[in-house]
Parts: sequence; structure tokens; C-alpha cells
Amino acid sequence: MPSKRGVAITSGRIVTGLVGIGIAAVTIAAAGQLPLPTVEIAPQDIRVTPVAGDQSVVCPGPLLALAQDATAATAAGSFGPARVDFGANGVTPTTSELTAPDNTSGGADGGPTVITVPGATDGTVTPLSGAQSQIAAEAEVAGLAAAACTPASAESWLVGGSSDIGRTTLILLSNPSAVDANVTLQVFGAAGRIDAPGAAGIVVATGTQRVIALTGLAPNEPTPVVHVTSEGGQVVAALQQSTVRVLTPGGVEVQGPTASPSTDLVIPGVVVTAPAAAGASSDTASVDDRATALRLFAPGSEAADVVITATRENAKDEPIVIDATIQPGVPGEIALAELPAGEFSLEVTSTRPVVAAARTNSRGDTLEDFAWFGATPALDDTAAFTVPTGPGQKLHVFNPSGSDAELTLTGADGKETTAKVGAGAAVTIGVGAGQSYVLAGADGLHASISLAAAGRLTSLPVTPPNPLAAPISVYPR
Repeated sequence: MPSKRGVAITSGRIVTGLVGIGIAAVTIAAAGQLPLPTVEIAPQDIRVTPVAGDQSVVCPGPLLALAQDATAATAAGSFGPARVDFGANGVTPTTSELTAPDNTSGGADGGPTVITVPGATDGTVTPLSGAQSQIAAEAEVAGLAAAACTPASAESWLVGGSSDIGRTTLILLSNPSAVDANVTLQVFGAAGRIDAPGAAGIVVATGTQRVIALTGLAPNEPTPVVHVTSEGGQVVAALQQSTVRVLTPGGVEVQGPTASPSTDLVIPGVVVTAPAAAGASSDTASVDDRATALRLFAPGSEAADVVITATRENAKDEPIVIDATIQPGVPGEIALAELPAGEFSLEVTSTRPVVAAARTNSRGDTLEDFAWFGATPALDDTAAFTVPTGPGQKLHVFNPSGSDAELTLTGADGKETTAKVGAGAAVTIGVGAGQSYVLAGADGLHASISLAAAGRLTSLPVTPPNPLAAPISVYPR
């Protein structure tokens, strides 16, 4: 039996130990409440502006007509050259042509034009732009068609065209890059995505253009939408549509890609020459392609509720608002019967991302034509554009923001024109045919160019420049 002293000593040691542990715990806890010293080392980054390589844009090339020989019904040939205009703010571009093996005319009328300039001059990105135009008067193809010359891309959306009776649509794929492009075409129609043989694995060799007849992929489709993707080389994609009603030509148009799918789109400068007929609807089984209409497509898996707001240019009229619902995966057309004759900018606000383009018609005493107006991307502060040669040319600018914008338009001759675009307003500005301009103060705005006369109509977008030499941060290891 241990002695009392031994117990006391043992107990005392235990108590002392517990007190020591308690003091240590309190000390540690208190230390945890104190701010610890920190050491921060900011990463040493170097701001580098890469040397800009050459920049190029590609024009689609001359208009094409399908062969009349039934044994080669999808073969197409040109029947005259397109007029190409371009500018680069004092820098002289170089031009070359792509070969077009699918053009049965064998290059007699020229091919797609590639316009190239140095990426930067004296440290400033060169404002390159170009456009082409052509008036056709053939039995199967007649009308005015213009198109912007655009850079190549790995993805694009083509919203327009038709392969219905009397309608011919050609998909133009141009490859200006140094490597071959492997292209896939996703075609959507009234029954959704069309599983078309030959729509994948389309090889567009470097320096060439391929021409694909839509009827070979999706016959009898009145409201197609085409999603173009490429691997390897990048391509410039465009649609050429021509219309014949019975034996009378009804117009021709060449249109480039629209803005990517978004819940907020803008289509500036829609030219309505006559009130729309109420023939178009979201029911793609019946489409009146003389009607003013908006083609929409929701590529997702859910329906899109859409609000279309039409703002009249150079006017203080109340906007016209139209509501619609678009089913997923199926293109639809909404009649814009509420629009009177005039020029409008359309805002498309949707609950789901969509792509969009508007179509209008122009009729003269003996001529008839139509145009597609695609959604455009928002501009940067500065944008370059070229007005194609043709009649009744106008620049259309829409300001979707809540503040006024002050624009400066500078021509190749150095002459400046200023314009104010109020918040939520749309304006037109006079420009010269075949002339190149630089538009400053355009950040967040949307713009397009139209050419119009009785029985003649066409449109092309104004787009932001390529970010060829944006500064980047480099973090050395």
C-alpha cells in the first residue's frame, strides 16, 4: 500500500502536469487568435505584345449557277466576275486567288480573292477590310449580291438559304490557311438535325474553295440552318441562295456567318421596302419567302421564348415588339408583318441562346430581289469596313446601350464625318460606293451596310477586327 506521502506526491505531479497542459493549451489557443505574419510574393509577370503576323480576309468569289445538265445537277459554274473593293488605311494590300475545283467554268471568271496586309504597321494594327459585289442577269440567277470579305474561322453559323422548289443554295467553303481543313456540316431542318451522307469529312485543301449544293444534303428544306466546323485549317463559310418562281428569277444573295448563339442578338439595318405579308410563321411546313421574316434557331435542348424589338432608324417612333417561342433543334420563321416600309434595327432577346437572320424582299417594275440580314457581333472602339460597289449604299448603326455614342467616320482620303447615336437609337450614315472607312467611337455598337434600289437589295455586316496582337502576360518560371 502506498504511503500517503507517495499519493500526495503523485497527485501533486498529476495536478501540476494538468495545469501545465492547460497553460500550454491556453497559450496555443491565444496564439491562434493572433494574426500570423504573412509573406506575399507577387508573381513577376512580363507584359508582352506579340509581333502580329499577316492578316488576311477572303471574298467568296463570283456568283455560281447550277449546271442545266441533269447528269451533273449539283455542279456549279460562274458566269462573270465579282467586283472586289478593299482598303487598308494607306497600306497597299497584296491579293491572290484561291482555286475552285468545283467551279465548272475553270477559273475563267476568277476565284475567291484573298486580301493580305502586315498585321501591324508602326506598332498599330492595320485596319484591313474588303467587300465584293455582282449584278446577275441570268435565266436562273438574277439580282444584286454583295458580301464582306472575312477572316477564316474554325466555327460559323449560316442562317439562311432554302432548298425548296425553285430555290438553290450553295455552301461555299474557302481555305486560305497553310494546312488542309476537315469540315463538318451540321444541317438542321423541319425535322431537326439531318443525318446527311457527305456532310462530314469534307476536305478543303489549302488554297482552295469547295462548293456544296444544299439540295444534296437536305432537299426540300425551306428554312435550313447550317453549323460549320473545321479541324486543321480554318475556313471562310458563306451561302449563295438564288430563287426562281415558275420561270422568273426572284433574286440572289450571298451571306456570310451570323453572330454566334446568344441570348442577346442585334440585327442592324434591316431594309423593308414594302409591308410584310403574313405568310411566314414558326411552322416551317409553310413559308412565304417574299414575306419579311426572322429566321431563328435554338441549338440547345429547350424551347426559347423570344422578344423581338424593332427600332426604326432616324426616327423617334415607339419600338415595335413581337413575342415568339422557338422549339429546340428546329429552325423557325417569324413573320414581321408589323413592320412598315422603312429601315429597322432588330434586338432579339431570348431565354435560351439562339442564332438569327432576317429576310426581306424588293420588287421593281421588272426586277425582283431579296436580302438576308444577319445578326452582327458588337464592335470594338474602332472598326474598318469597305462599301461594295452598287446602288443606294448606306451605313446602318445601332446603339443598344443606355448612353449616347459619338462616332467619327474617316475615309481613305482622310475626310472625317461625325455622327451621334443616341441611347437605344438607330441611324443611317451616307457612305461612298467602293470606298473604305475607319469607324471610331463604336465600342458596343452594331453596324451593317445595305445596297438598295427598286428590285435590287443586298446587305453585309460590319465586324470587329481580329485580335492579332493583343498584349499578354508571361510568367517566367
